[in-house]
Amino acid sequence: MTDNEIANPEPAASPLGAEEDLSRGEVFLKAAIAAFGIYGLGAVGPYVRAALAADAGGDVHILNFLLPFEYLQVSLYNRGNSETNTTGGKMALKPREKELTETFLAEEGEHVKALRDMIVHLGGKPVKKGNYAFAYRVFTQFLELAGKLETAAIGAYNGAIPSLKSKEARELAFSIVQVEARHAATARIGIREDPAPEPFDKGESEQNSINAVLPFTGVFG
Repeated sequence: MTDNEIANPEPAASPLGAEEDLSRGEVFLKAAIAAFGIYGLGAVGPYVRAALAADAGGDVHILNFLLPFEYLQVSLYNRGNSETNTTGGKMALKPREKELTETFLAEEGEHVKALRDMIVHLGGKPVKKGNYAFAYRVFTQFLELAGKLETAAIGAYNGAIPSLKSKEARELAFSIVQVEARHAATARIGIREDPAPEPFDKGESEQNSINAVLPFTGVFG
């Protein structure tokens, strides 16, 4: 699978994947995303609680929950690497900016491949790419978005890792989340923010992780 294939989403209703690939629990999660779009954040909680109760899912479910965070990041970095902003205007990158964007794109592409391979190895089917929407005009705004997505991914991984049963899956997730943290720190430094604002990261719940990336999924428009 090429970077271009990874980063150009196939049509899908949500970042969790196509309808025919979803478990019963993931269908509830899609309903949660739709509820957010119509009724706001307060409506999400009941749907997510129902989803988690409906499908414990195991390691394949957890890895398929994490995979769309990687799709999101690859999509963003692919757009940045094209040197075109989200209004269609030119966003020429300086040599160091181009190198950084290419590095992030390549490494997140490796994360996608590794997660997909692990899901297949565990007997599952990787969820498909969703539709993603970003808004930035200049490189500093691009870096700010990158920091937000990397931070959301870190929270998702740290929240999910304790539930992974397979040693192989845990080792993969640990190896990925450390790189996500380096990416987040680099993006923060690029916009002159504290690269490590907290001494500990306890992770996020599935609900909070989903909420963090909802604005970028392109589900509502």
